[in-house]
Amino acid sequence: MGKKSSLNNQNNMPEGLKRKIVRAYPDLPSNHRTIADFILRQPHDLAFLTTDSLSSELKVSKATIVRFAQSLGYKGFTQLQNEILNAVQSTIRSPERYSRSLSELKPDETLGRVAEHEIRNISRTVRYVDRSTFSGAVQVLLSSKRVFTMGIGISSLLAEVLAYELNQVGLSAQPLTSGRMRFVEHLAMAIRDDVVVAFSFPPYSRETIDAARYARKRGCPVVAITDKLTSPISFHSTQVLAVQTENMLHTNSISAISVVINALVTEIAVKNKPAASTMFRESTSILEQTGEYVR
Repeated sequence: MGKKSSLNNQNNMPEGLKRKIVRAYPDLPSNHRTIADFILRQPHDLAFLTTDSLSSELKVSKATIVRFAQSLGYKGFTQLQNEILNAVQSTIRSPERYSRSLSELKPDETLGRVAEHEIRNISRTVRYVDRSTFSGAVQVLLSSKRVFTMGIGISSLLAEVLAYELNQVGLSAQPLTSGRMRFVEHLAMAIRDDVVVAFSFPPYSRETIDAARYARKRGCPVVAITDKLTSPISFHSTQVLAVQTENMLHTNSISAISVVINALVTEIAVKNKPAASTMFRESTSILEQTGEYVR
């Protein structure tokens, strides 16, 4: 009785998909019910979880996760994950939802409510970013000859921030601009020792995805910073860092993305202290000589 009640009170899960899982629930073995409970309770968190990480989170085997998905008629867990995330994402980003959220928000509560929202984004991101993937991204960047960063819209600003900060810790980084030349044209001279970091968030830019595909064909590693492990760009990337970007507005929140950028650069500085220290001394000396900034 208690279990049924908990299933019927889940939020943020599209009704059609919820019914599919709830209908199968009574006949599921206990380890499958563990997976079903998690999906019904936390569908958003699937954006960040590989089969390995979900297995660790729920203390069930990867084979069990795959069999659970197949019992619902899917080829595997990734297909189930993608269907749920696409449906959830369309619900999250509906105009009606934003209008409702803003109408329910009192002006004197805005600062606190937004802060709580961003803290949740950061907490979920820190919890679910795979540490081995993060370390792999750091190592790829450290081993690069050049780093190209790219993104469209607000992602272009994030690409500029990352390139600036990487230069500050001794890596050669260049943000790509989209305009007269498309990203793929900028990457025409890229070599295998170069790395591309691509920012890709809904609505996903085809230009960014095409450039990631092109970079991989040229043998360049691609680090994707995106909103879910199954986003379009993830299939053309060597490392995928999934970041929570849910916002009270219709745009993507950048707080958790900023944390990931800062963490990447800080880890690089820690592992590349001589270059980072040299760059800091040089930058400080140049600023003092030019007198460009006032203390």
